Amino acid sequence: MSRKARINFALDSIIAVAFLLSALSGVLLYLFPSGYQGGRNPYYGSEILFLDGHTWSSLHTWVSFVMIAGVLVHLVLHWNWIVCMIKNMLGLGKKRATRSTLNEGDVCPVLADTARPYQWRDAE
Repeated sequence: MSRKARINFALDSIIAVAFLLSALSGVLLYLFPSGYQGGRNPYYGSEILFLDGHTWSSLHTWVSFVMIAGVLVHLVLHWNWIVCMIKNMLGLGKKRATRSTLNEGDVCPVLADTARPYQWRDAE
């Protein structure tokens, strides 16, 4: 596995775990509000899954920050691809290559000529 693929996998894993924790804590905070509410909150001070409401709120905040940071790093790492896709969708991109001449390292393989079906290069 290439270094870039390992970085992408690690970053995507971090984003996924942060999302799951943020979603779980968000649902729990919605169902079991932690505020005092003038004495009308029966869940005030109670523990849900071994944590109190204030801890869930802090956890929700911090894992959300981790997720936001991960998404920003993900966008930076994939910026060239994003620009190429936008150019392609707006019809501004140049046809850089045909399908038969694409290389693994091409920045914008999506800008390939799609009029012809893909053909494998046979060793002659």
